[in-house]
Order: sequence, then C-alpha cells, then structure tokens
Amino acid sequence: MDISNKKLNLVLSGGGVKGIAFLGALEVSQKRGYDFENIAGVSAGALVGACVAAGYKADELKKIMDEFDFAKMDTKNIPKKVPVVAEFLEFSRKYGMYGLRSVEHFLRERSETYRFTETDRDGDFTGYRGDVLKSIVKFSKEGYFLDGDYLEEWVYKVLAKKGIRTFGDLRGKYADAINPRGYSIRMTAVDANRGKMVILPDDVFFYGINPDALEVAKAVRMSTSVPFAFKPVVMKKKEGKTEKTYHLVDGGVFDSFPFWLIDSSKFRDTVGFRLVDSSKKLINLGSPLTVLKYIISAVHDIGIPKIDKKLEHVALIETSKISFLDFNLSEAEKQYLYSAGKMPAQLLFDKLENRIPPGMLWRLRPYMGPYIRPYMRRFYTGPYIGPYIGPFGPFFRGSGRR
Repeated sequence: MDISNKKLNLVLSGGGVKGIAFLGALEVSQKRGYDFENIAGVSAGALVGACVAAGYKADELKKIMDEFDFAKMDTKNIPKKVPVVAEFLEFSRKYGMYGLRSVEHFLRERSETYRFTETDRDGDFTGYRGDVLKSIVKFSKEGYFLDGDYLEEWVYKVLAKKGIRTFGDLRGKYADAINPRGYSIRMTAVDANRGKMVILPDDVFFYGINPDALEVAKAVRMSTSVPFAFKPVVMKKKEGKTEKTYHLVDGGVFDSFPFWLIDSSKFRDTVGFRLVDSSKKLINLGSPLTVLKYIISAVHDIGIPKIDKKLEHVALIETSKISFLDFNLSEAEKQYLYSAGKMPAQLLFDKLENRIPPGMLWRLRPYMGPYIRPYMRRFYTGPYIGPYIGPFGPFFRGSGRR
C-alpha cells in the first residue's frame, strides 16, 4: 500500500456520546500528517465524519464539543416519556424474565399487537428483525425522551460556519462504483417501515428528494435517531392518491460499522475507528435509564449485510467506562474518552507505516547475522511491534538458537 501522500479513507462507528473518543484518534491522525478523502459513518460516526468532511480539525472539534449544551438532552422522567421502558419493566416482573432474552421476548410479544397499515408497511417483516422494526414504529408513536431538534439545529450551525449546508457542497471527492457521485461523507439510517438500510444521501431519491439537496444536518439526525430514545425522522411520499409515511432511525440498528460504504483500493487504503465495550454489565431494573440503554443495545446490529471482505486497518477504542446515553459527562469523563482514542490510533498508524515487513528481516538474518541482530532485537521487542510477533519473541530476545 502506498501511503506516501498521506491520503486515506475513513470509517467511523456508532456509539452515541462516546463518539468524543474519535476526537483523540483524529488528533493523532492530524499530527501524523494524514488527510481523509472518502468518509463513512453511522450515528456518532456520522456526526463526527460530517464535521471532518466539512474541514474541521481535531482541536476545533474538541472546542466545539466542549461548547455543546448537553443539558438540552434531558433524561428525566423516562418511564413517563418513553412507554417502552415502563412496559418492559412490567413484562419482566410479570414473567420473571431478565437479560437479553427477555428483551427479545418482550419485543416479539409487543410486535404481535401491532399491525402496519397499508400506508405504513412496505417490506418483509418476518423473524426477529421484523419484530424489532414493528416495535420501533409502534413505540415511537407513543413517546420518546428526545426529539432531536436541538441536535439537528446545532449540527446545521456548526457546518454552516464552514460553508456546508447540503450534500451538494460535499461533492468532488474520489468517485467510484460504490460512491458514484463522489460525496466526501456518506452515512446510514434504517427505514423501519420498509425494513431497509438507507444510504445517505444517495437513497433519498426514493422519497422524492435530490441527494445533492439533502441537508447534511438532517441526514446526521436520521443516522443518530436511536430507537426509543430519539424521535424517528418521518418522511412522507405521495403515490397516486395515497401518502405513505416512513420512519427513519439510527443506521446502527442494522450495522454499527458500515465499512462497506467505501471502496478500499490499492490506490488509497481505508482505516476505521470503532468504539467497543468489552465489559459485561448486569441490568439494573431500578434505573429506568439503564433499562432504556439495555433495550437499545438489544436492537442494534440485527441486520449486518453479508460482506465477504473485512476492513484490515481498524483501531478498536475501548470506552466501557461510559455509556452511549451518558449526556451529563464531567470534564474527567470527557478527558477519559478523548484519551481513549489516542493509543489505538497510534498503534494503528505505527503498523500502517511499517515499511519493512517482518518476514523480510527474517529472511535476511542468515546473511547479515551479527550486523543486523541487535537492530532486529530492538525492532521486534519494542512496544509497538513486539506484541504482534507472538511465539517468535523469545528467539529475538536471545533465547532462541544462534
């Protein structure tokens, strides 16, 4: 791979408020001299990716995020605002069911009581995925605790400062078979009524909208509309004398890491930053917010596309100390997320910039013996390369044969 021109494509995962960790990773990218061409993201990744595509640097984004008024994201009175929480608690206590399976049984049961009208339904809704989608539409009509207006308005103002309003302002990057119109940022949402992944802005043709005319802030809102927490974005489409309604929600419902939105070629490789949580936490039924988080987690990554290839260069960012809906973050918690993104990004770029394949040094060893051995030991036992060579470590530390 040729990275001499420091141009890469970028994929950013979902993760709610934990997306602050992306800023640490972007700071490392910036210091290493990298620029990003085509960007793909979902949910938090869509928001940060849109800002990067608009031209924001890491330090600017950090300042902007510090100015975001998280107090506007009111999480009080959840059982009253979000009926799905109260109904799930009642269901769990009635049947004595807890854990992930209890959420699945709950959504299946509630979906059986809801039927799409002819103007609501436009897809196949068999199986668990169909149950989830029907429940999303059902409960979104009954209540949610955030409508998304403040977030959309805030994103609009942030992008407008860089002269970006619609996706037409973000064209001109490398066009290919996957991104034929050459948008510098694309993101995903899920149409709960059609049961389909929606690529933004390309797929808004279906709703009678020119992709170039779609406001980026509106697309970010679609991609970040976490089911049961945020109000879905409602799209209407006239077909003859009828008007169909479609509810668009967070693309992470189907896939929280849409690397398939970018064509990784030999001319420009792709790196990804993915937020992960390796902890295993038990559900606390005494906390409505925790119950809501648990339900939301159960309805994500339920329809990942069948893709044969995998993204090679991915930095996994551990963010287990923070939940994706923890909006009232302290300065220490923000710093934790910011710092969490740095080390994985550093390791990723160290690996990416390793010009001499380890196998090459191995083949040279018999011929250069005493001349290269000290440098090989230093190279293979260093803090970045050592962990990757596994069983060969002892050999280069002097315990192998001479």
